[in-house]
Amino acid sequence: MELTLANFVLYFVLGSFALVPIFSVISRTLHARTENRALKNRVICRLCLHAFEERSHTRIVHCPACGADNERKVRWKRG
Repeated sequence: MELTLANFVLYFVLGSFALVPIFSVISRTLHARTENRALKNRVICRLCLHAFEERSHTRIVHCPACGADNERKVRWKRG
């Protein structure tokens, strides 16, 4: 089978159309995972409503803005 220039261009365009949705799904999945990791560490102070990230695994977290003690919410995993 001989590959002509028209067939090559056609295959190239169809291949490009196939790759765009695949890359977009991968990009959205990675972005969602990054957002979930950031939300897991976010704490909102109960007094001053200051939002901050705390990466420690302690139950009581001190607010850097006002110094109040905040209890970290427990997020249960489904499944």
